[in-house]
Amino acid sequence: MDETTFTVSLATILIVLMMLGIYLGRRNRTKRQLHLTAPPEVPPNLLERQPHITVEGKYVTTVLGQQLLERVTAHRLGNPSQAQIEVHTEGVVLLRAGEPNFFIPAAQITGVTTVSGIAGKFVEKDGIVAITWQLDDTEVTTGLRPETVSDHQKLRTALETFTNGRQTA
Repeated sequence: MDETTFTVSLATILIVLMMLGIYLGRRNRTKRQLHLTAPPEVPPNLLERQPHITVEGKYVTTVLGQQLLERVTAHRLGNPSQAQIEVHTEGVVLLRAGEPNFFIPAAQITGVTTVSGIAGKFVEKDGIVAITWQLDDTEVTTGLRPETVSDHQKLRTALETFTNGRQTA
């Protein structure tokens, strides 16, 4: 076996082992988090009504409480996707591309703030809108990244009506 073949083989084995480690780690995290309740489904009547605002953007992820690096992988909440974010009087509707949609009831929202990073996604200062809310008895924070600066401000202003402007961080 020549040196090139050995190097390529070793690199391939290391990459496969790293990918296997990532897969097993995510699978085990999901198993540990299966005790978490699935987020509420979007009420059908909300889809028929006009929201206060609609913003296009990216659903970044959901994390446990204020632990911005502790991604929730159960119920596919850890999967980033493009999203349409609708703010209604009853709460926030997240319509995610390729992932399950869900609803954050207004009564469950405990705070709104902005952060620079959440679970592997880091952007400019205050570039991610973070909604802290109660998923049954577990506090979680959902990160959203609107496409434009004006959408970012509109979304944050609309969300702060749920918390009377108080922030969580």
